[in-house]
Amino acid sequence: MMPHVDGVVALYDIQDKSSVEDLPETLNAITKTSIPTVLIANKCDTPLAQREIDPTSFEQAAKRNLGRVPSFQISDSNPEGHKRGLVTLLNAIVQVSQASPEEHQRSSSAHRRRAHSNAVRSLSPRIPSAGHSRASSEHTGFVDLRHARVDSSFPAYNQGDRLKVADDQMVSSFLLEESGSEPATLSSRSSFSGDQDRVPGSSPSSILAESGATFDELVDRLLDQPTSKADLKYTDIFLALYRNFAAPGKLLEAIVQRFDALEQNASPMIAKSASQLRYLHVLQKWVSGYPGDFAFPKTKRRLQTFATKLSDSRIFAAASREIGLAIDMIAADDDTDWACNDKDRYASGEFSRSSMSSTASTLLDDPEFNFDSALSGSTLYDDIPMDNLPKLANQQLLYVEQAQRVASGLHPIPRNPLTKIEWRNLMEKPDDLIVRELTRMDWIMFSSIRPRDLVRHVSLSREQKNGCRNLAHVNRMIEHFNQLACWVANYVLLRDKPKHRALMLEKFMRIARKLRELNNYNALGAIIAGVKSTSVHRLAQTRELLPPHVGKDWLKLEILMAPARSHFAYRLAWENSSTERIPYLPLHRRDLATAEEGNKTFIGDEKGVRINWRKFEIMGDVIVSLQRAQGVPYKNLGGLAGNKEIKELILDVKLIKDEEELYERSVACEPTANAASGSAAKFKEFFRR
Repeated sequence: MMPHVDGVVALYDIQDKSSVEDLPETLNAITKTSIPTVLIANKCDTPLAQREIDPTSFEQAAKRNLGRVPSFQISDSNPEGHKRGLVTLLNAIVQVSQASPEEHQRSSSAHRRRAHSNAVRSLSPRIPSAGHSRASSEHTGFVDLRHARVDSSFPAYNQGDRLKVADDQMVSSFLLEESGSEPATLSSRSSFSGDQDRVPGSSPSSILAESGATFDELVDRLLDQPTSKADLKYTDIFLALYRNFAAPGKLLEAIVQRFDALEQNASPMIAKSASQLRYLHVLQKWVSGYPGDFAFPKTKRRLQTFATKLSDSRIFAAASREIGLAIDMIAADDDTDWACNDKDRYASGEFSRSSMSSTASTLLDDPEFNFDSALSGSTLYDDIPMDNLPKLANQQLLYVEQAQRVASGLHPIPRNPLTKIEWRNLMEKPDDLIVRELTRMDWIMFSSIRPRDLVRHVSLSREQKNGCRNLAHVNRMIEHFNQLACWVANYVLLRDKPKHRALMLEKFMRIARKLRELNNYNALGAIIAGVKSTSVHRLAQTRELLPPHVGKDWLKLEILMAPARSHFAYRLAWENSSTERIPYLPLHRRDLATAEEGNKTFIGDEKGVRINWRKFEIMGDVIVSLQRAQGVPYKNLGGLAGNKEIKELILDVKLIKDEEELYERSVACEPTANAASGSAAKFKEFFRR
């Protein structure tokens, strides 16, 4: 007896005529059974003189005799063609598996009336209810050959449902590669999480944002197959911000509940396994990115139990291994008791009211599971060296911890008085070296900040902030911004003669241009703030000595960082900076604060009924842009040590930070026409700018 057949790939070699000798009869028999089929021509980059088969003519002949069979041509110049073919085939298989029982029964009867050959019967030994016996005229898996190679879409799909195969999604983690059955861009219609009722042409994000969403709706979208960049961004947003409305244990239960529901589903194994692996991929990404969410003892134990039980399955063994390695990185941090947490959830008794099914519950809370013997120690994989841990579970977290340690040494130590010696040393240093050192310090500080740290920085009260250790990294970068602005003003105002002040001012303007070239918007904003401070901006005699081309270039930088139209120029530049970049942190922090303070978490009179997802979309856009920037590190900045001399000229000199004292020094350098001084003169000078 032939094994169960879900779909067929008809592959032939255009250099070998014998590869198609039996193909017409085989395709004829397969299409009569209504089994989803794709036709793939191999080695299509072969010169015409060496071809034994013309793939275009062969496809046209197949069209005339068999009807609509999707066809693809593969070559070295088109390496993704076979993946698109598999996407097309898998989508057709899932479509057939989701057909209603009545359709199966009708099409099965039609099939029995038409199919009489032994070949057809041997290729399709399934019972009618298996869902693979639809008439070829009804089957959604066949497309017109005229369009097969250009859009790979099915007649049952509208324009908005066409498959989009992204190259960056083809190579994912092992969780999607394990079964080889569901490419990362398979349509969300292949998901079994209840997405079939979505309105055609509508955006899931817009639907959830308009009237709010329930927790289950948000989880369903989290686990759906991503079909767009917005879906990929949604995962990052949800995992970063879900703690505002749900505890980690609740989300873990929701994922396991849906994982178990697929296990109990009668759908084809290939589709179930692909969806389950996708769920585990989300879980692994969550554990790796936010290990503190699982630091509560009960939650960590449940996750370990689930990961260990997965290891018994050959399909999920690799997923279990990677999740287990991520578990080894779990430790209590600021995330553990933040916002909605498992400690409060268990104390309130919400855990006992969980609505998980009995089978799903045993995956997390099996009373008969011998936890200690199954885990063989305190971790799942005690024998795995740290160097062999996967990137997400090891390198990313260790990189952040390393950046935090180095950043702790980048605080000002005012031990050397600012004299002409320091002034000359700074003037003699090449602009490129200064810019690299400024960028190195900013990058280390930026890398030490986790996205949730910024959320806590704008949402917690002062008393609550005192209990969050990692907020020190946010405060450090803010203080460093102010340090740079003050550093600029002090070095410019140190010298008495306008020509010396003009030399230093010109140097800072050149440094600002090079910072822009490195996309270091934070240091650029700090230098602009220092130059535009009242004490420096009023130095008219000094500005007159600047070269015209330097002044014109400086004006461009001012326009870039100007607050006009809500910093439109900077936002445009930030979005279009695809290489290394450091954000203008004050603006992004303000965006988060505005979204947090100006929007409610829940919509409706009763708390928790519907979640105001629009609020988290706005905050998420900020978070995701910062996460992506942190994922592209700078190179050739001098390593962790950097340039010690330049660092000392920035952090180890005694600076005047009082604005009144700086203004008095400015007036001493260039007295005003009426010789006024003090706060009144400073106030008037501000409005002359």
